[in-house]
Amino acid sequence: MPSLTTPFPLLRWLRRYRRVDAGADLLAGTVTAVLLVPQAMAYAVVAGLPPQVGLYASVLPSLAYALFGTSPYLGVGPVAVNALMVASALAVVGHGDPAQQIVNAQVLAAISALTLLGLGALRAGAFMSFLSRPVLDGFTSGAALLIVLTQLPALLGVSTHSGPLLHEVLLAVWRALPAVNWPTLALGTASIGLLALSGLPLRSVLGRLPLSSLQADFIGRLTPLVVLALATVAVAVGELATRGVAAVGTIPAGLPTPSLAFLRASTWLELLAPGMLIALISYVSSVSIAQGLASRRRERIDTDQELFALGAANAAAALGGALPVAASFSRSAINFSAGARTPLAGVVSALLVGGTALWLTGLFHDLPKAALAALIVVAVTPLINVHGFRRTLAYSRGDGLTFGATFVAVLFLGVERGLLFGALLGLAVYVWRTGRPHVAVLGRVHGSEHFRNVNRYHVETWPNLLLIRVDESLYFANASRIEETILDQIAAHPLVTDLVLIGSGINHVDSTGLAMLETLLPALREAGVRTHLAEFKGPVLDRLKGSGLLETLAPGQVFLSTEQAVTALAQPYDEPVSI
Repeated sequence: MPSLTTPFPLLRWLRRYRRVDAGADLLAGTVTAVLLVPQAMAYAVVAGLPPQVGLYASVLPSLAYALFGTSPYLGVGPVAVNALMVASALAVVGHGDPAQQIVNAQVLAAISALTLLGLGALRAGAFMSFLSRPVLDGFTSGAALLIVLTQLPALLGVSTHSGPLLHEVLLAVWRALPAVNWPTLALGTASIGLLALSGLPLRSVLGRLPLSSLQADFIGRLTPLVVLALATVAVAVGELATRGVAAVGTIPAGLPTPSLAFLRASTWLELLAPGMLIALISYVSSVSIAQGLASRRRERIDTDQELFALGAANAAAALGGALPVAASFSRSAINFSAGARTPLAGVVSALLVGGTALWLTGLFHDLPKAALAALIVVAVTPLINVHGFRRTLAYSRGDGLTFGATFVAVLFLGVERGLLFGALLGLAVYVWRTGRPHVAVLGRVHGSEHFRNVNRYHVETWPNLLLIRVDESLYFANASRIEETILDQIAAHPLVTDLVLIGSGINHVDSTGLAMLETLLPALREAGVRTHLAEFKGPVLDRLKGSGLLETLAPGQVFLSTEQAVTALAQPYDEPVSI
């Protein structure tokens, strides 16, 4: 496992590197590269860039992450959602010049790098999970559907010009339907069918053969390359180009020389906001993948170091003439299942992709764009998480609303605005939910020292004593509601002379909550009700002491436990009332 204490984790794991690690990393890197080559080209097309840019984004960024990253499994390179965000940003500043669009993609990568490196310098890794799971899932599902729809022109063999929104894409495709190229449609449909068969059906067949799980998995991962190769052969042998089937064409061999020429671009301000959003999405999704995989082997990652690692990867993308990069779940999962031991697996993948860019690009000349579109459709369709939406909605209507609203916003407002809308809605739902906290009146379970909600359990209460537990932090959104609830309960229990406020569920009291307590406690005292505190957490109690609030309470009115408070305050001559 890479070190978590050095800015160069590579120096630590290299010292402990073993021969068995090299074999595992070589195999994992090779398996991942088999998937990375077609995906990288396809996602570059999604971004509106030449296919070779995807290959460029898979070389230097992977090497940079291997130097700085703390996860041995992350497959860093082009990803679907980032590609769509890049396409959306480039559409705003589009100049129609492919070379200028590559420069703009480099600017986006540079902005992402500066954002991530700046956050890394602030050690803000632990504070970056500001996007809830429903927001991320809704955003990813909406972006995936948009990606699928934007591939329809390539699958139909038509040329369209539309905006990035759902209704714009569908309208453009509808208008172009009379010009459908049937050989292209047939080729694209066949490619989708073959790629779909590479899923469960192919795994079922391979499972019956005398192969190890790793061998079967490797053969399954070859399917995209095989399908693209078959489609390329079909175009070349059948001379389908003469029948209107569009191919990738000539891809320049070699890798670009690292350059800072993009610094002179005039689009930095226009691309600033999209670049920062891409950085945040890249980090949140990449760290989620890294943490999920690390937990399976009882390992951990350094979230602050990952900011530097992903920042370095995007800086390398900018220097290397590529688009912004992030971790891919599919490629990272392959790395994990293939047994990667260290980030050297990513280095192996980068070298293989680099070799492809140097010597094998001629093989892609007749690669039909419809086959690339088919690969994209099959790759991103699983990201449309219908099951996740149903499960989220069944568990929490608020979270389900956030998921669905973010999904719709991405489709009709665009990826950047949709994401911002979802993030704000998620915060609004959180404030709404915590602004209506659960407040319970407690009683003692007979014959025990356990206290439970009087509305849920058969418990004992006392006429002079009221036990109230607040199950949320006291802050501006709920302070007045909690005060109102306490006063309502006091009014409903006219014989009460002592109120015990149980703070086991209170993690924080902000200045608004403090002001409410400073107003409520004297008001209750004037009404003949003494207020006591029980089970408040140490840090919360320390802050209340520092505020001077506890000085307004009589000595002995702060208790460590509810049982202690009941023993001291319940009138001995009153029989407990059973409810």
